[in-house]
Amino acid sequence: MIDLTRLYGAYATRLFADLGAEVIRVEPPGGGSDRRLPPATAGALAAGQGGVPFAFLALNKKSVVVDLTTPAGRDILKALVATAAVVVVEPEAEDGLLADILAVPGVRVVTVITPFGLTGPYAGFAASDLVVQALGGIVWLSGEPGKPPLKIAGEQSLFVASLYAAAATAIALWDAETRGAGHVVDVSAQECIAHSLQNAVQVFDLEGRVSTRGGEGTRDATESAFACQDGWVFLAAPLALQASWSGLLAWMKEEGFDGHAALTSAPWQDRPRRTTAAMKAEFKVLIERFLADKTKARCAAEALKRKIVMAPVASIADLGADPQLLFRRFFQTVAMPGIGSEVTIPGAPYRLSEPVWAIDRPAPRLGEHDAEVLGRMNQGHPGRADPAGRASA
Repeated sequence: MIDLTRLYGAYATRLFADLGAEVIRVEPPGGGSDRRLPPATAGALAAGQGGVPFAFLALNKKSVVVDLTTPAGRDILKALVATAAVVVVEPEAEDGLLADILAVPGVRVVTVITPFGLTGPYAGFAASDLVVQALGGIVWLSGEPGKPPLKIAGEQSLFVASLYAAAATAIALWDAETRGAGHVVDVSAQECIAHSLQNAVQVFDLEGRVSTRGGEGTRDATESAFACQDGWVFLAAPLALQASWSGLLAWMKEEGFDGHAALTSAPWQDRPRRTTAAMKAEFKVLIERFLADKTKARCAAEALKRKIVMAPVASIADLGADPQLLFRRFFQTVAMPGIGSEVTIPGAPYRLSEPVWAIDRPAPRLGEHDAEVLGRMNQGHPGRADPAGRASA
């Protein structure tokens, strides 16, 4: 696999690398722009390594340096493409790059990832994660009613685009290997976001209305995140979830909470009233007073015992001690030169019946594999992943 990505497809190619594909990053002299994404130390950059995002997204990959601004560099790229079953590219990097790739003879999958796709009125437009999220619609659905829309944290458009691209590429590769027909996969990050908008598309299709922030303003007073002693918990105890509502009231009664009587009064049996701003404000005061002396762990334990739909809101720090993730051995400790001798990172996002997922190597230094990859190419031995899934020379 030839990797000509920087942002939208970087995780897609890493997913293939983790399964044993030989993923070769083609970088310009000085390195790809993604190496410099913050946080990045001057020492790591000087050593030809990269920042924290690069160290994660380039695990298991190889790096070769090719100057694509020169005719000789383009010839090297064409020779690399000729050895590959898959090329993943963000083509705005160099003029004519995609045309050069598509002109190389052979059967392969060429996956093109851009903010808005290769056609249409926005084709070729520059964008950022915020712009793609906004024009994809997820920003409209995020946040509180009556307040500004919110961008989801964590560069989500880049990861969503990568997930869609990886799935489409895998399907196209299977077809190419089965029928001997090549494919061009045109991935629009905007369309990937628009396709993943919770149930907004179905709501419009079935009910003829556009979803908005906060569940169209009809969310029950109990459905929100509330403060407790050491953080936040999410609660959902509307009348439609009678067991959750009854369990919450029973817990309050057992604790002798003085707000219990107010919540058993007639207004709290009126579903429409429970969605009003006044009732939401009243419930927030009561529930946060009730939870003020209770930890997230205790809330979770009581919720399980009483069938209350309530769960802790985990911080990043909490995830490392999450009992489910620890039991599944989700986190992996790997070497990341330039960042630390060993770093704990998220592991495989799935489990397969065969142990083909692995982290074999840290993110590559710039040009680390020039001699291996380019020398092998010159000798006419491109190399492919072996049937067991790990890359062979």
